[in-house]
Amino acid sequence: MSSDSHLRDALDRGLLELAAAGTPVQDIGEPEREGLIHLVALLAKWNKVYNLTAVRDSRQMVDRHLLDSLVMSRWLPAKPADDQSVFDVMDVGTGAGLPVLPLALIRPDLRFLSVESNGKKTRFQQQAVLELGLGNVTVLQDRIEHVDAQAQLVLSRAFTAPVDFLRIAQTLCVPDGAVAVMLGRAERLPETLLPHYELQELVEVEVPGTDSARHVALCRRQHG
Repeated sequence: MSSDSHLRDALDRGLLELAAAGTPVQDIGEPEREGLIHLVALLAKWNKVYNLTAVRDSRQMVDRHLLDSLVMSRWLPAKPADDQSVFDVMDVGTGAGLPVLPLALIRPDLRFLSVESNGKKTRFQQQAVLELGLGNVTVLQDRIEHVDAQAQLVLSRAFTAPVDFLRIAQTLCVPDGAVAVMLGRAERLPETLLPHYELQELVEVEVPGTDSARHVALCRRQHG
C-alpha cells in the first residue's frame, strides 16, 4: 500500500467512526478527502524545515490533526452570515492552520478567518490555501488583541486558558453567536462564566486514534 493510500484508508475509517458518534462528516466527498490528504502531505513536508507541529508521523497527523479538527464540524454555522462584513468562523491562535484549514475544506460555503501571530506558521497556511484552492480562508498574521473582525463562531484549539479565551472572544463574537472552547478535562471550564455568556452544551468528544480526554463547551454570546 502506498503512503497516500495508507493515509486515505486511515482518514476514511476515522470519518466513519466520527459519523457513528454523531459528527456530521458522512457527506464529505471525494475532492474534500483528497484535499485533506494533500494538507497532511504539505504539513509533513514543511514540518521538516519549519517545525510547525510536534507530530512528525503523517499517519499520526491524520488522527491528531485532521480528525481532531473535523470533530468541531458539528458546531459550524448552518449557513453563511447575512452580513458580509462578518466572518462565519474565526479560529484564534491557529498555529499550522488547525482546525481552520480542515474545516474550511469541508465547508466551502462558509468564510473563515485564521488568526496567528507566528510568521512561519502563517506562511505555511498561505501556501496551503494557495495549493488547496481555498478561496474561503483569510489568513491574518497578527496578535489577537489587534483584531477587530467578528464572526458567528469563534473557536480555538489550544490558544490559552478557557477563561482567558472567553474574555478575548467577547469582542470577536457577534451577539447571538457562539464561542467553542476546546478542553481536555471538562472541569477546566470555570463554574461561573463571564457576563454575557450562556453555556449551551458541554460535550465529551472522542477522536479516533487518540485516547486523551476531550470536551467542547459551546458558549452562546448574549446581547449586552
